[in-house]
Order: sequence, then C-alpha cells, then structure tokens
Amino acid sequence: MKISRIRTLTAFAALAALCACGGGGGAIPGPISGNVPARERVHDAGSILSSIVGVGDSLTAGYQSDGFLGETGVHAVVGSQTYPVPPNQVTGWWADLYEQASGKPLDEAISQMFDPSTSPLPLIAGPGLNNQIISAPGTGFPIAEQKSGDVCTDNNDFNEDAYRLSGLSRVRLDPASPNIRDVGIPGLTLHEALTLHQPQTNTCKELPGIPGLLSVVVADESGTFWPVLGNFTKLGYNLTDVNAAASRHPTLATVWLGANDVLKYMGSGGRFVGGDRNASQAASDLRASISAMQRAGAKVVVANLPDILQAGYFERVTVPTTKKLCQFHSYVMCLFSLAGTPQFALQEIVKKYKLAAPGCVPASTTKPCGYLTLPGVIAVIQVFGYTGKVPNLDCNVPAPGCKGAPGNGLGQNYITPEFAGKVQALNTAINQGIDDAANGAHVPLVDVHAIFAGLASANPANPYFALAASINPKGPCCTLGYLYGITSFDGLHPSNTGYALIAYEFINAINKTYGTKIPQIDVTAVYDGSRCSTKKYCFHDPYAPPYDLRPL
Repeated sequence: MKISRIRTLTAFAALAALCACGGGGGAIPGPISGNVPARERVHDAGSILSSIVGVGDSLTAGYQSDGFLGETGVHAVVGSQTYPVPPNQVTGWWADLYEQASGKPLDEAISQMFDPSTSPLPLIAGPGLNNQIISAPGTGFPIAEQKSGDVCTDNNDFNEDAYRLSGLSRVRLDPASPNIRDVGIPGLTLHEALTLHQPQTNTCKELPGIPGLLSVVVADESGTFWPVLGNFTKLGYNLTDVNAAASRHPTLATVWLGANDVLKYMGSGGRFVGGDRNASQAASDLRASISAMQRAGAKVVVANLPDILQAGYFERVTVPTTKKLCQFHSYVMCLFSLAGTPQFALQEIVKKYKLAAPGCVPASTTKPCGYLTLPGVIAVIQVFGYTGKVPNLDCNVPAPGCKGAPGNGLGQNYITPEFAGKVQALNTAINQGIDDAANGAHVPLVDVHAIFAGLASANPANPYFALAASINPKGPCCTLGYLYGITSFDGLHPSNTGYALIAYEFINAINKTYGTKIPQIDVTAVYDGSRCSTKKYCFHDPYAPPYDLRPL
C-alpha cells in the first residue's frame, strides 16, 4: 500500500523516543581542542590502550535517528519502495576512537568492529531496536520510519524480546560474545549508571503513572538494558553499568553521562526525580564513576554536554530573518516551509501557548524563547494537512477537539519560555558538576559543549564551525540546522560526521594528557565514505546532505 505524504508525517511523529580514518587525518586544519589540561602523564602510554571501555548512555552507544542497530544489509519497505537502514552502533564516536586506537590497519579495525565475533560493541541484529528514521526520497517527505505503526503494537515481537534476558539470543548478533567493552545504555542517567541493576520494566507497554515523553524514554532504556549488559549477569545485584565496565579490567575508560538527567527532566515537565538536579549531585555521581574506573586500573577521560536546546529536536518558534538561517539553527518555520504549512499556523500556536517572551533569545537563560519539539512540529503539520486547523498540543497525541489543561505539554510537544529557562539552567548545572568532578579527580575533560557552541555560532572564525563547514564546501553540510548534517534524523543524536567530530576531541584529549599517539580521525573521510577501502563498511554519511532534501 502506498504511503501518503500525511502517513509518512504521522510515522515521523514517533521521533518522540529520545535517548539518543586513516593516518594523520590530513583534512583537519590543525588541533581544534579547547583548553584540555595536560594533567597527569604516564610513562607506558601504549599499555593504556590495551583495554578501552566506554561508560555512558545513547551517545556512547552510538544510537542514531531513533534506532539501535549494528547489522549491515538491513532494508525497510515504505510504501512500494525498499530503502536501506544504516547501522549506527559502528559509526558512533566510541567505535571511531576504538578503531583509531587499535594499532591495526584501519580496514582491519573497521571490519572487526562490524564482526559480531570480534566487536567490542553489543551489536544489535536487524531490524534493530525502536523505529529508526531513514532517508526515504519519493515518499512526500525526505524521511520516514523504518517500521510502521507503534513500536509496541507493530513489529513488537523483536522489540519485546529486548526487554527480557531470555530474548538476548534473538536481539543480539552474538549473545555470547566475551568482547563487549562499550556498555553505553540509551536513556541512562548519571545516578543510574551507579545503581540500576535491572530494567525498570519488562515490557514496552506504556508505564502507568509516568507522564508524557518520560514514559517513552524510560521504556527505551529498559529495552536496551539487557541487550547491552546481558553478558554481565554473573555480577548479580552488583550489575550496574559502571561495575560491568570495571569487570573488563580496563586500562582506559571513557565516562560520558548527564544528557538524560536533562532530557528526563525536560520530558516529564520537571517531574522526574531520579536524575541529578544540581551541580553537587552531578559531581558526586561522576566522581564515584571515575573512582570505580580508577580502582579497576583505568586512566579516565570524561566529557561535558552541549546545550541540548540547540539540537534539532527543539525547534525555535522565532521566525528566521532569512531562509539561509535554516542551515544553522532549527526553526519551526523551516519545517513548515518544507511541508507547505502556512506561517499563520505558527502564529496561532505561539499566541495560544505563550511561546514567545518579549526580547527572547533562543537557548538563553535570561530571556529564553519557547520551542516546539520535533514531534510537536510534525503533529501540527499532520493535523493541519488533514483539517486545515491547528491541533491542541496539550494532548499526547494532538488532534482536533482533544482535551488537555493549558500548559501540561510535559515537554513532549512544546516548551514554554519559562520551562526552557529551567531546562537550560539544569543543563548548565550538570556541566558545572562534570567540570568539578574532572578537576577534582585530575582527569581530562573533553569540551563537547565548546564543539556545539561553535557550530551554533555560525561564525566562520570559530574553529569548530569552520571545520564542519569545510567538510563539504559545496554544501549544504555540515551545520547544526535540522537536516543539515551534524545530527541524525531524530534531531538529537549526532550523525556519523557529528560523532567523528566528538571522537576527534576525545583522541586529542587522550593524546595530550596520557602521552598516547592515537592517529587522529579524518572527519571528511567519515562524511564522504572514503575512510576505508570497502564500501560495505564505509559509506557516505546517511544523515548528511546530499540526499533528497528539497531546497527551502
């Protein structure tokens, strides 16, 4: 059955599920790392790289575009067309780092990353977990869902298997692999990395009593816990993300957490109490994770967070002064223009939900603007296409006539200026805690915040923006605007290119602090697929233009 334009947009609304090279890298114009302190030096630098582990959430896991997949050759049928579904675990920043640090020829290192019998990743079999969003030209919109329908009612046999340890043999490509070293669990918070020893639910059905988007995030976390940690059950009640990593006898540990403390707070309208809510709590939990890795014998490197409201998942309600700005920031009007939705729809929404404060500055803690989330934007496009009317965004599934108290969007469909300020304040506090913990433990800090602030600046003089813009000088890539190449199609998790930029900074920090000589990654080669000789494993970044994105 042919998928209509509206059906494709309806499917796209499922994006509500969040948690997200060879040689010397000659394409990189010199070191671009920020002030990464050269803290403690070690004498035997080579031995540090003998056992690398990754502690983290969906960002360390390599999650992309609302999906979790490690297998190549997976295809999806959308309407009458068949489209490839790109693997994502193997193109994450941690996989990039591991390959560069392996000491093996790059083709061999990449091939081993994809091989379930040798990969340090818990490779997920096809069709993959959750509903990955893919490039689907010819469907009436540039992208579509990999699977149709709700993840819990359609194709749910594979997704449901992931919630139970007994389903590991189906969900994982190699459920008995002894090689797992990336233990990033999508949805994990700073505190949960130390305490969570089993999934919070054994089904993907909606969890009663958990509001809005938070229910989706918690369910997704529960559906990836066993696929990632199923090999560590011998730890019993000591099974946590941190303890699983420590049990691998690491010599180098990357610890990157905190994004879900912000996202779960946002997705619950501020109701989530299971995450860290201030700098002190964040610093305490991160110090505990660092200490556990150090006791296990590892040198440690940590990272901070970008300003999450700058990601494409959060679409600004302010109107860009020129269409070119759609490349640099994410605006509701840019997607409305792409879908043919008139501007007055946005004006009505802004007025109804009081989304534009006087003198507001997007992502500012002083005078923040309101946002529609990506699912909220698509819901407006969908309902407007059917009825010519703007939906009630207070409903979890917006539709004409649905009832909902004003302001109870819970972060799922819209974010008021006041709540945006609170989300940004928490983001800043978590970063302060990460910085305090890194300084106190004398470990290097990878300044991911600086990377994405540079990309958001749209300033050609900024080294991060200049580097990303130089990747494809003919454009339009690679910038932070939604669909312009730095993030994947869920608007939150990085593209292959975005992850490569992060890997670049991790490599830079590790080399500077610990005296290693990890070959630097060539970000341009990640983008254009020239990183290795086999096109089975190296291909053009599927989330970065050019693809069938009509000009705005």
